[in-house]
Amino acid sequence: MLGLVVLLGICSIVMACCIKFVVLLFSIWNGRSKITNSSYAPGWNERPKDLKIGDLDKIKKHGSLHNYLLHLHQNGDKSIAVFWWGQQRVVSICSPDMFKDVIKLTDRPKELFTLLEPIITADSIQYANGQEWENRRKWLYQAFKQPFLESYIPIFVKIANETADLWSMLGATDVIELPDEFLSMTIKGITRTCYGNVFDNAEEVYNMTHVYYELYDEIEQLLKTGPHDVGSVREKQLHAICEKMKRKLQDVIDKRCNEQDKRSIPFIDALLQSGIPEKQVIAEALTFLIGGLHNTGYLLAWTVHYLTINKHVYHELLTEMKSRVGSNCTEKLKNYIFDPNTCLRYVINESLRLTVISSFAARYSEDDIFVGGHLIPARTPILMALGVSLRSESNWKAPEKSCSYITLNTIYMHGIYLADKIFGKSLKFWHWQA
Repeated sequence: MLGLVVLLGICSIVMACCIKFVVLLFSIWNGRSKITNSSYAPGWNERPKDLKIGDLDKIKKHGSLHNYLLHLHQNGDKSIAVFWWGQQRVVSICSPDMFKDVIKLTDRPKELFTLLEPIITADSIQYANGQEWENRRKWLYQAFKQPFLESYIPIFVKIANETADLWSMLGATDVIELPDEFLSMTIKGITRTCYGNVFDNAEEVYNMTHVYYELYDEIEQLLKTGPHDVGSVREKQLHAICEKMKRKLQDVIDKRCNEQDKRSIPFIDALLQSGIPEKQVIAEALTFLIGGLHNTGYLLAWTVHYLTINKHVYHELLTEMKSRVGSNCTEKLKNYIFDPNTCLRYVINESLRLTVISSFAARYSEDDIFVGGHLIPARTPILMALGVSLRSESNWKAPEKSCSYITLNTIYMHGIYLADKIFGKSLKFWHWQA
C-alpha cells in the first residue's frame, strides 16, 4: 500500500557493490572446494532426531510456527537459523538486511504450503512459480490498481453505515463481539467488491458466510492436527465441505457470466477474461477469499481494540477525520484514504506490526545464493520470519510496550524505521499499548 522509493547511491557505493559482486562471482566460479562449513548458516549440519517429522513436534510444542520462530531466533537477536520442516531443511531469516538479499526471489517452496492444498487445490496461484506465476500476477494485479480500489469505497461506506445503524440500537450493557462483527463486515466487503452483483442480496451473503465458516473450521483443525489420514472420517468431511464451497463459487461464476446489467467488478472479471480453465478460476477465487477475509477482519478488530486502549491516538485520529473529510464521503474521502502521510495510515501501519497478520513468507532460488554472507544451496526454502522482525528489539524500541506520550508531533523523535533498513526509505510508526 505504501509507495516505496529506491534511492540512488553515490558513485563510491556503486563501485563498492560492483567489486563485491565480482568477488562473489569469482568465489563461485572457483568451485565448491573453497566453501567451508562456516560459509553455511549456523546449524546447517545439525540433524533432527527423527528425519521423518523433523522439527514439526517442536513447532507443535510451541503452539504455532510464529512462536517457534521467536524461540529459534531468540526474539530477533539471532538473525539466521536452520530448522527442519519434516524432511526438508529450511533456512529462516529475520534481519531486514538479509531480507534485501532475497527480496527479488519470487518462487515459493510448495512443501511449506501443502497443508492447504486439499482446500485451495494445486491449481491455486499459491503453488505457481516461474513464468506461470508471473503471467497470473500480471493480470490479477490489474484488478487492484488504485482507480479500481477507489471504486470500492462507496461500497465500504455503505457497509460501515449499515453496521453503525445496527450498533446504535444496542443497549449500554450489550457486548459487541469485535471479531464476529468485523468478519461479517469483511465478508460483505470482499464478496460485494470482488465476486459479483449477486452479493448485493443479503441472503446470498448469509449463505456464503455459512459455508465459509464451515470451511474455516476445517482449516483450523488442519492447522492443529496436521493432514488427515487417507480415507478417514475427517478427510471425507473436509472433502465434502470443500466441494460445497466450490459449488457455491461455481454458482457465483455462472451468475456473473449471465448478468445483464453489469457494474465493473475487476477481480472476478479478470479471472473470467483470462482464458484460464474454470477449475483454476474457482481455485483463485477461493484462495483470495480465504487469504483476504480473516486477515482483514482480524486486523480491523485489533485496530479498534488498540484505539480503545490508546485514547490519545483515537482522539487524534477522530480530529483528523473530521478535519480532512467532514460529512463529505466522496472525493475528500478518496484523497484522505490514499494519502500516505496521515494519522489513519500510521494507525494501520502500527496495527499491522502489532497484530502480525502474516507471520512469514517463503521463497527459494534456483541457484546457490548468499544471504547475509551465508551460502544457501539452490532450491533450499528460505523463510522470512516477518513476525519475528516486527517484534524484534533490534528493529523496534520497546516493541510490545506502551509509549502513550507519543503523538504525531513526536513521531520523528521516537519512531523506529524498519523500512529504512529494507528499502532505503523511512516509514513512520509510533508505539502504543498492545
